[in-house]
Amino acid sequence: HIGADQAHTIIRRVEVSDASLTDTEPADQLICGDEKAAYGDQAYYTHARHDRLAEANIKDRLMRRANKHHPELPPRQKLRNRLIAKVRAAVERPFAVFKEHYGMRRVRFFNLATNRTQCMLAACAYNLRTMIGALFPPAERRA
Repeated sequence: HIGADQAHTIIRRVEVSDASLTDTEPADQLICGDEKAAYGDQAYYTHARHDRLAEANIKDRLMRRANKHHPELPPRQKLRNRLIAKVRAAVERPFAVFKEHYGMRRVRFFNLATNRTQCMLAACAYNLRTMIGALFPPAERRA
């Protein structure tokens, strides 16, 4: 699980857990507190999380999902989800890099601590690689 910066996709927080945890459980640990908005897919939305974000003055940009009381989302919520999805798509980039460039389609070790170390090192490598591109755009590197 990662918390990434929207502008450059720099990884700000990493949480590694075993498969018995749902994706939403470590979500609150990924929020640093200085964000302007928090984006997430439909699984991350809860009323409690919405209230915590509001208390911290962080805009709730978590996608909404239908439930038993509202079996279909209203058109306004569907549009909101589509707009959020466009922003979230860019933040999926670190996972693509982990899988394609770092060979992390699966974790290699049976030990959670070792897997956590591997993920942290991969996040550091990703951030270094990304910051080179942010600090020295391709046009400047050629000159």
